[in-house]
Amino acid sequence: MKANFVPRVNQLDSIQLDNEIVNILKEQVYSVLRNLPPGLLSRFQPEINLLTSSALWNFSIRKKYATFGQQMLSISYEREQLGTGKLKAHYALTVALGYLKELVQFRLTGVTFLQRMITIVENCLTCLNFINFFRFLRTGRKPSLVDYVLRLDHRSIDGAKRRTIGYSYMTRELIWAGFMELLGFTVPIVNYHALKRRLRNLLKLESGAQEVKKIQLDTGSRCAYCNERVTLPHHMGCGHVFCYYCLQHVTAPPF
Repeated sequence: MKANFVPRVNQLDSIQLDNEIVNILKEQVYSVLRNLPPGLLSRFQPEINLLTSSALWNFSIRKKYATFGQQMLSISYEREQLGTGKLKAHYALTVALGYLKELVQFRLTGVTFLQRMITIVENCLTCLNFINFFRFLRTGRKPSLVDYVLRLDHRSIDGAKRRTIGYSYMTRELIWAGFMELLGFTVPIVNYHALKRRLRNLLKLESGAQEVKKIQLDTGSRCAYCNERVTLPHHMGCGHVFCYYCLQHVTAPPF
């Protein structure tokens, strides 16, 4: 293994970490500036994003030759490749272009030509990033389009040390996923009404203070409503017997 070999997954993870760090920092800045007069924050949003991105770039690329995401994964750029001219070009491509885009979108909304040009440029950059991603998967170098344009290579600060992976979190997630699958399989087949009746009978928590009188049926039993021979006998706990159809007719709501 080469001394400066950097796994592809580390390079991709560093980009994801950089995006998350930028989003977290912007959320913190917006939460601090939330108490400003209404409309003031949205008016100066491009400048606020420019200051935030410039501060991140200054304390990462300019001073450490690595983004914060790269530093977390022990990656950095080759210092020999980041001269003064490439540092300025990197700032222009990563920070200044984003500010110009937001400036056009927020301040020059009425200029149709510029809005159309921004859309065309964004579509072209999306296609180029897509092509560069497949090139990166094949070569394992220069994961971003800016790195490819400026010819910047990554190197591992720890040399040929392999990435260590902790499986405790993965094991915990697998156990929790298995438990959720077990619940999803068993919960639908549980008869909660039967369990409820058994628990109430076991704890003697039947509703009603009086015990229900047992009904004795014989050939002379008649319906308390129609006074005919009972058909499909039912009772309401009061000691009387009703036909099912009579009881259904009495208790059915009117149309």
